[in-house]
Amino acid sequence: MEVMNCKHKMKWWKDAKFGMFIHWGLYAVLKKGEWVMYSSKIPVHKYEKLARKFNPIKFDAKQWVRIAKNAGMKYIVITAKHHEGFAMFQSKTSPYNIVDATPFNSDPLKELAEECQKEGIKLCFYYSHVIDWHHPDSLHDRANNTWDYELDKKDFYKYWNGLAKPQIKELLTEYGPIGLMWFDTAGGLSKEDSEEMVQLVRSLQPDCLINSRVSHCPGMGDYQSKGDNEIPMLGQDAREFETPMTMNQSWGYSDKDQVWKTTASLLRKLVNIVSKGGNLLLNVGPTPDGEIPGQSVERLAEIGEWLDINGEAFYGTSPCPYPYELEWGSITMKSGYLYLHVYSEYWPQANLQLYGLRNKILKAYILSDPNKASLEFIQTYDSETNHYSLSIEVPNIAPDKNIAVIALKIDGEIDVDESLTQQPSGSIRLAAFQSEIQPVEASGEKSEGSERRKTALWHFKVVNPGTFEVVIVNFKKSGAIWEEAYQNPVVISLAGKKIVGKAREDVILEDSPNCQYPYREVHSNIGELTINRPGVYALELISDMISPKPKGTEIWQAEAVKFRNIKLMRKKDI
Repeated sequence: MEVMNCKHKMKWWKDAKFGMFIHWGLYAVLKKGEWVMYSSKIPVHKYEKLARKFNPIKFDAKQWVRIAKNAGMKYIVITAKHHEGFAMFQSKTSPYNIVDATPFNSDPLKELAEECQKEGIKLCFYYSHVIDWHHPDSLHDRANNTWDYELDKKDFYKYWNGLAKPQIKELLTEYGPIGLMWFDTAGGLSKEDSEEMVQLVRSLQPDCLINSRVSHCPGMGDYQSKGDNEIPMLGQDAREFETPMTMNQSWGYSDKDQVWKTTASLLRKLVNIVSKGGNLLLNVGPTPDGEIPGQSVERLAEIGEWLDINGEAFYGTSPCPYPYELEWGSITMKSGYLYLHVYSEYWPQANLQLYGLRNKILKAYILSDPNKASLEFIQTYDSETNHYSLSIEVPNIAPDKNIAVIALKIDGEIDVDESLTQQPSGSIRLAAFQSEIQPVEASGEKSEGSERRKTALWHFKVVNPGTFEVVIVNFKKSGAIWEEAYQNPVVISLAGKKIVGKAREDVILEDSPNCQYPYREVHSNIGELTINRPGVYALELISDMISPKPKGTEIWQAEAVKFRNIKLMRKKDI
């Protein structure tokens, strides 16, 4: 019964796919982002004075909800209290709140609750339940206010029982139905205290969802919160997941941060995440006056225009049935339909090819075409290699400047070849988490000065043999020193041949569908290998950078350089 109830209450969230994150607090006054109190070590008595200057007279709940709704967003998560400790609602527990401490003298969360109810948007609250730089007894495992308070004098349960839990109760009893409690930074919180917080939420609003950041214990919460701006590889997550993402590089308002993602980039990331079974929680950081920045509004409107046309291939869909990512875009599906999201920059000149689809296709058409005119296609099957191929004749020019969707109406339940298979361009992608990982000694290769050195093994199918360029793909954090990660050469074995090479920063992608600030996607060319005939092959990688798939919450920002996959790029035929 509990499992069935969980599925029922998760349905709205799984169908929604897209939500608005709102980071708004006293930090907006300083225009330097939401961590400014901590990074600048601002004393509490000085930071409190910001409340006298915080008067967001341009705040308009109706406008905010309209912006979210027009963008195609189905829920809003707003910071009821961030790490600074200031409550953005009228709290009876503490006068340090927007109603009692500012000249604004109004409760924006109350207004948002009313507008969300009217417009059918789920209202959700972010609450920093462990970090609170204002409270003398808040205690985190690393990010504490040590410039005002002494760590050894903190009594965490005075904060926990005196502020955190009472304010959570206020949020869940004074604002109507809440779709989700979005907790953050649980470092140092015990499993018992985490479970207590979960039970508190459940007791007040049983249908309210809870994200995994309520705890660092594996499996806590209703779904997996990925790291900030983290997009997983296809099939990496066993649980439903959500990626919180910025449009620029800041969460809270910063007038210095003008590094904005383009609408095209945001749409690719949105579709990419949804095709992997996740939700995107896209952030806006309102100004101290209470306005959502124009750059955000413009991009959200353009995303909404795309969703108005292509929403059928987005809302309520299931993730891509293939175990690997497609080179031209992403796939979503519903019963009887497969949706091919083709990024405009990869739009083919004549035919779009897809391997491994076993179903008979009844019709193919471009979703944005009002006439739903049929596209010509050919399906073939090679019994010798057990290989299915589909070729769709498409217009020479992409019908959408960002992403065009080709809908495939199919016969029966979707059935695809789930083996790792070479793609139509000739490339082969092998994700890190898909490998079998063993100690390096198991391969017979001796470790040379690194206890981290391990062996990863993949099996995959080659359809079109040839000579391949071997590329290792990593995500590198801003400021990281590459040589500290790749101190030793990598060893790659395939088809009876071996390459020993040094991984270098050969190509850096500035705009990757999978990677963004503070990381960049880095490609390392290791060498070339030749495969002489079709068949199933094994590739073995020996490297310091191989690590098992995490069992619990992945601390994305913890690794300076993160190995993601190996790509074999076919250069020429045999």
